[in-house]
Amino acid sequence: MKQKIVGSYYAGNESIQLVLREGNGGDFWCVPGRGKLPYIKIGADDDWNSIFTTLLHEIFEFLLERVKGRYYPSADVSHSSASYLFVIDHQDFGDVCARAAEFVDDCLPDLKKEYKLWRKNRKNILP
Repeated sequence: MKQKIVGSYYAGNESIQLVLREGNGGDFWCVPGRGKLPYIKIGADDDWNSIFTTLLHEIFEFLLERVKGRYYPSADVSHSSASYLFVIDHQDFGDVCARAAEFVDDCLPDLKKEYKLWRKNRKNILP
């Protein structure tokens, strides 16, 4: 799978790597392995509005996991991500918003640049 590291950006007290990859949607890993940074991967084969929406979705979900505000109902046999429940107080909400704002503000110029290059290179490959 083709992917491109956009960079690493702070979200509060930790650095998170942002990666563009083939496909759509997004995912994240809080603990990817020894010596590796947590990361967010975003599928770049979509329009810019979807890319930006996915970025916001993934950084907020990542940070909600960090403040222990994301819950997975144990009775869900299907293990669907649609069944996640988020419960946080107002102080944690403010913390998550501040960290997300820092991350998005720092990564957005690089993400825009890499997204444009990705789209340009994909057009050159397609018949």
